[in-house]
Amino acid sequence: MTKVVAWLVIFLILVACSSPPTSAAVEEIDEPFVGQPPAVNPNIPQEQITLEVWLDLDFTKNDSLFEEIAQDFEKAYPQVKVDIQSFVRESIPQKITHALQVGTPPDVVQGHVYAMAGRGLAEPLTQPWQEWEKIDPQARSQFLPSAMEAVTWRDTLYGVPLDIYTLVLLYNRRHFDEAALPYPDANYDLAAFSKAAAALTNPAENRYGLGLTSDPWHVYAWIADAGGDLLVGTPETGFNLTLNSRNNIDALRFLTQMAEAGYGQRPTTRPRDYEDPRKQFLKGQISMYLGGPGDIHLIQSTDPYFPLGVAQLPKTPAADNAASVLGSSGLFIPRGARHQEVAFEFIKWVTSDRYAIPMARRLGRYPAKTWLQTSPYFAENLLLIPFFNQLDAVRPYRLDRFPKAEQAFADAVKKSFYGTEPATALREAQRLGEPFLKDDLP
Repeated sequence: MTKVVAWLVIFLILVACSSPPTSAAVEEIDEPFVGQPPAVNPNIPQEQITLEVWLDLDFTKNDSLFEEIAQDFEKAYPQVKVDIQSFVRESIPQKITHALQVGTPPDVVQGHVYAMAGRGLAEPLTQPWQEWEKIDPQARSQFLPSAMEAVTWRDTLYGVPLDIYTLVLLYNRRHFDEAALPYPDANYDLAAFSKAAAALTNPAENRYGLGLTSDPWHVYAWIADAGGDLLVGTPETGFNLTLNSRNNIDALRFLTQMAEAGYGQRPTTRPRDYEDPRKQFLKGQISMYLGGPGDIHLIQSTDPYFPLGVAQLPKTPAADNAASVLGSSGLFIPRGARHQEVAFEFIKWVTSDRYAIPMARRLGRYPAKTWLQTSPYFAENLLLIPFFNQLDAVRPYRLDRFPKAEQAFADAVKKSFYGTEPATALREAQRLGEPFLKDDLP
């Protein structure tokens, strides 16, 4: 078990020996914020302003954390009024593009900074970062390297990491017990996974072994686990689309064969259909699906006695080249924003340790901090260990830098689930997507 401190290893062994892993929810603690926020910057302009902040709706719809952060910030900077607006994550890039076109960009936005910077929507933050590091030499090193890469474009920082996540295998322990199947472990491979999916499927009881989605980011986890990739290269050397590689075809064919065999229902292919497996899982209609730490938190919070099990992704022939998909949202300043100095101060507040732990415990959104995998704050929740370990083998999803090429891939996935041979669908997506990589890179 990697990157887990010795005392935690001992703790886990003792717990494992005394009883099987439990999915009992981590107690929801209404605790005060601990630690100090960033020091107040005396050089911030004193005129009254409204700071417009756009956040992912998933971070705000069920909890007031970010409103509380805004209130703290307003107390420290009385001249600032923070206006938080929340949107469905997938709609934010288009909204930013429109705001820039009409000359009314917000001041702070949450999103995949790498893609937003690559599309010319974000301000470079070299100088604010340099000023921050003069005050705090550890400012950069506090964040996980993979998260820092997700806010960097052409060796320039365009944002600050907020959270980090990846996909793991979630399973219903009761279903496995009823089928007399062993729980997935470190040696769980595709053969065992396929056998379990078949054994756990019972259409007469409206139960399926596997929950499926057509969402590109989620499908990419299976591709990465098979050693594949969608986009190779760098902004400096240029990018190449690799949608129709052999590993990609094999991974997509594996998923579509699961549906064809009846081990999982074909995904609806509607927007955000990745939410369907979680709903089916909670109803006992499926036994396994790929979910993230946010799913673990939601399941434990809404159904504390659910027999939840969590494991890393199944082993594939890709061996050491196998990975899961990396996700990391960050905060950035849109190009031409009016209050950039204040905006960066607010970003520093939101991403500080003072609010990072409440974000994890209250929202199930885990901070992109170097202490994450060894933190005692989450040691009591054994089901997070596979998530922490899976972070050691993740591959960033970058295709959203080229949204039209991404759409070609998404269409290929949907077609594959509904009758088109994956090799044919991905070859067509490759042909359609390649021209969109030849645009001018900022």
